[in-house]
Amino acid sequence: MKRFLALLLILVTTPAIAQDRPYPRADRVDAVVCAEVARQEIVGLAVVVIDDGEIVWTKGYGFADREQAVPVDPAVTQFRWASISKPVTAVAALQLAEKGLLDLDADVRTYVPEFPDKGAKITARDLLRHQGGIVHYENGAVVRAEEQYSTPHPFADVVVALDRFKDSPLVHQPGTRYAYSTHGYMLLSAVVERAGKQRFADQVRARIAEPLGMADFRPDYQWEDIPNRAIGYRRQDGVIRRRPDDEVEDVSWKLGGGGFTS
Repeated sequence: MKRFLALLLILVTTPAIAQDRPYPRADRVDAVVCAEVARQEIVGLAVVVIDDGEIVWTKGYGFADREQAVPVDPAVTQFRWASISKPVTAVAALQLAEKGLLDLDADVRTYVPEFPDKGAKITARDLLRHQGGIVHYENGAVVRAEEQYSTPHPFADVVVALDRFKDSPLVHQPGTRYAYSTHGYMLLSAVVERAGKQRFADQVRARIAEPLGMADFRPDYQWEDIPNRAIGYRRQDGVIRRRPDDEVEDVSWKLGGGGFTS
């Protein structure tokens, strides 16, 4: 579900919340963003400008919840990171490599034997650069394992989540070419979990989120009550409508490839 894009969009306008700091290009940035808000009929958007490592300007546009008239506030509104979760997974993997806990050139099955033998060696290095031959969403057959689970949210376990695609054929030989893959980063998160000997989400919190002061960064689990979570909207018959709760995608199964929020 394309609920948010780039630096945190959800699919109209006013109100706007901005921090009171001098930024010489604020008017230019604001004009560009306002034009896009109008053109795309964006329900809510948060913009953050970082200059030389410092946040110099932020502004919220529109609503986190239009029906309840809750405005977007860059300081508190929770947006899905979607595929921007992938660099977080990459950092977690490379931290382990620096510590000698993860061999980037070892077969991933060394760490995750639950992943089927595809007749070719796939490495963490391949997965990091989208060269693992792992299927994405529509570039090949996605074969989902038919399993029965005893827990209500089994895919919160990143190894179990491999059931969503692990039986799919490769789309090319590993290491031979680039093919973007969210599933590949799901496999990488399982490798990180096993190599780091700790739950993947806990490794990300302890080694990335907490040291950086990312207090609100967390898995976007639909079954958890996450304060200030932005509502999802979609265009239907030319009209922007609120997405019903039962149609909001549960992204727990693709945490390492697109399942975080902040």
